[in-house]
Amino acid sequence: MAVEQKTDLVSGTDRRLQRYTDSVVNAALTVTTRGGAAFRLDKVAVRYSANVTVDITVTLDSGAGAAWDTLLRTISLAVAQNGVWIPDEEILFSGDDAIVVVAPSGGAGVTGAVAIYLVEAGR
Repeated sequence: MAVEQKTDLVSGTDRRLQRYTDSVVNAALTVTTRGGAAFRLDKVAVRYSANVTVDITVTLDSGAGAAWDTLLRTISLAVAQNGVWIPDEEILFSGDDAIVVVAPSGGAGVTGAVAIYLVEAGR
């Protein structure tokens, strides 16, 4: 399974790190990103090439150890192509923490893409 992973630094008023991955047809995606420094989660976006009914999970992989790992959000798609989660409140993470997004396979002939947007703390 060939999965393309890209990391871009987007300049502007904020310093944003974007991590995104595109899947091949009928493949699940797991995208993990670390801030490298303290960061906040700006948003998570998911797109499939066709309508799907799946649950995408957004989980904290804590740098403090497995006992601190936690499910942050489930993005439920019910016959939809796109999903996004923008936290209601600012959530700060340590540079040792990671955000893990798992997007299940959309089915035969369907590709998917996941983008995680982080902002360095203090920006």
